[in-house]
This record gives sequence, structure tokens and C-alpha cells, in this order.
Amino acid sequence: MKKWIGFLFAVIILVSFVGCAVDKNEAIVANLENAVAESENLNSESTDEESNGKILVYISGPEAMINKLEEAFEEEHGDVSDMLKMSCGQIRSKVWTEQEAGKIQADIVWGSDPLIYNKLDDKGLLQKITLNDISNIKEEFIVADRNYILVNERYIVLMYNKNKFEDMEIPKGYIDLTNEKYSNMIVMADANQSSTALGIASALYQMNGGNIEYFKDLHENGVFLTKSNGQVSSKIMEGQFNLGIGPHDGVVRLSKKAKKDGYEMPVSMIWPDEGAIAIQRPIAIIKDDSRSEEEETIVAEFVNFIVSKKAQIITDSFGFASVRKDIENKYIPEGKTINKIDWEKASDYEDILKEEYQKTFQN
Repeated sequence: MKKWIGFLFAVIILVSFVGCAVDKNEAIVANLENAVAESENLNSESTDEESNGKILVYISGPEAMINKLEEAFEEEHGDVSDMLKMSCGQIRSKVWTEQEAGKIQADIVWGSDPLIYNKLDDKGLLQKITLNDISNIKEEFIVADRNYILVNERYIVLMYNKNKFEDMEIPKGYIDLTNEKYSNMIVMADANQSSTALGIASALYQMNGGNIEYFKDLHENGVFLTKSNGQVSSKIMEGQFNLGIGPHDGVVRLSKKAKKDGYEMPVSMIWPDEGAIAIQRPIAIIKDDSRSEEEETIVAEFVNFIVSKKAQIITDSFGFASVRKDIENKYIPEGKTINKIDWEKASDYEDILKEEYQKTFQN
């Protein structure tokens, strides 16, 4: 049945890609989930047979990275997991919709940022995680009072197209983007559509003392909002925009591709004067009393695998900074600082921020 659910959601994603409106997608999601629920009630015995000891993972990230991780895990454990690949925003939306419907279908959720995990944990939906190799995890990434763990870190930087700035001053920080000389040049992901963008907005909101004025200034300066963070670096590379705010790992992957394919990479990163924003990617186990002992073992093994050195070397190669002590963080330039978000505080004001953000950008 989990495979069937994955297939249905894949159809939903496909529909969204061809331009259907969000409200139509939500209706489709609701109808399909109702169908799944009815099917589960009618076929509970066959559902147990179909699961066959496999676990279901909701996961976000570059497809090539996910494929490598899945292959490495299955080399050690066999074909014991199904991975449903989504964007961070899709994970957030699907998980929240399913919990409101009564049951999250995934065994494991990995991606996005701590905001959605805090909400799920507050509802008692996350299972405690025991790490076998916790001594090799940096203390800053150990979350003592939450039932999830941090797997990677990415840094929100400024990025620009070098070909567009031959005769123009390059901005030095987030605040510079409100200068009218950069009017209609800037792109960033929409916090209404992207989960990571909501994390970025939370950080900027926090850095500005809980003030929405920075977003109002960006809006007045003609910032363009795109659906995902991946589109930010791509649109700058294509020359559609000169500047952007987004995760550093997207530029890392584009740079590697340019080097491999033998062409010049026009996009460069700017480490902001205010310090880059650090956003962590958690992983969590969803509580489920119906999981078998075999499945519980696989779930624990998967989570521990993801923070193993083998897996972390893979994720590091795709631009995600490791949480391990024995893997060097090569993404923070010497002498530069990072801003750590207070995610508990961000969770407290999330609804207020979302309301103010929507009012700002719908005008």
C-alpha cells in the first residue's frame, strides 16, 4: 500500500509540474487520499503483504545524491526501503496534510528545516532516535530536547552573475539588496511555496528584530519570487536575473557540472557581511505502533546510516556540510561568520511571519 500511496503522490507532483493551480492540486490530493483511506480499510490484509518489511522514506535533495545514498544503503541491507522524492515544500505539505487526516504514511522524513519537525514533535508524532555513533557528531548538531536529529547544514548566501557585474558594484550583504540600484535584478524563493524559503524568511525576520520591513523593502525593489531555491541559481546562471538569495549548495553543484562539462560557470557566491544563514536539514522517525519489529530495525539502521561517515561523504560531495567531526567543513570561508537560527523562537512566530509575508507580497 505504501508503494501505491507513493504512486498516487507522484501523479500529484506530475500534475503540479504541468501548471495546475494550487487549489486544484489540493483538491486532487484530498480526493486521492480519501481513495487511499478507503482502499486501506477494504484491503488491510493485502496491505500487510505488500509492505513486505519495507520502510517508506519521504526525502528531498538532488536526485543523484538520493540515488547514491539508496544504493549504498541497499548494498548493506538489501532492498528494504522505498524512497519518495519530493521538494522540501512538498514534504512539508504532504506530511502536514497526512497528519491532519489521521496518519502520516512515511516511516522516515528527511529534508526541509526544523520548523515542520518542531510542529510534529509538539504533537507527539516523532519517535526518539538513538544514535550509535553520537561521539562523532559535532555538539552543535545534537538536539537534546527534540525527537529528531540534524543531518546536514547549508548556508544562505548571495549569488550573482559575473557577466552582469563587470561595470557595477557587487553587493556585500543582505541589506544592500534593498538599494534601488539593484531594482528588478533580484530573485529568491517564495516562502509561501518553498519550505526552505520559509526558513530563510524566518532567519531574515529574526535578524531584523522580528520586523517585516526588510521584506517590504525587497518587494518595493522589485524582487522576483520563484517556486523553489533550485530555480534561484538556475535563473541567475541563465541571465534572467543578476542577483539572488539562496542556499550555497546549489551553486556548488552547478560549478561541478560546469567543470565536468567544460564550460565557464557565470554564477559566484557572496558571503554576506551580516554572516551567511545556517539552515540545518533534520531527519525524523514517525511514530507508528503498527510497524513490525523488522521494520523498526530497518528504520533505526537507515537513520544511523545517514549520519555515518560513508553517507556523509556522499552528501558532502553534493554541497551539504557534514555534522560529523571527522569530515572537514570546507564550505565556510576562512574568517567568515554564520548566523544560527533560534528554531524554537522561529516556530513561535511562524504563523505571524507567514501572515505578514503574504500581505507584503500579495500587494
